[in-house]
Amino acid sequence: MADTRALAFDTHWAVKALCEAGAAEPRTEAFVETSGDTITGNPATKTQIGGLEAWLYRQLWIMAAGIVGLTVELVKLLG
Repeated sequence: MADTRALAFDTHWAVKALCEAGAAEPRTEAFVETSGDTITGNPATKTQIGGLEAWLYRQLWIMAAGIVGLTVELVKLLG
């Protein structure tokens, strides 16, 4: 059975406290919003995390291939 309890998170207080500590307001608001989602029970699912992991892995391979290609062309130009 799912837990239906909700946690309260005072985003206004959190933004105010972080800004008073010297954090920039736009970044503070974004941080508090995303933290609030996690705290109040809206974290990413395992499926969402797995999809992100696969996407990042593909992007790393694409970047690696690009780096290798650029290195090969640079060696040709200099050699």
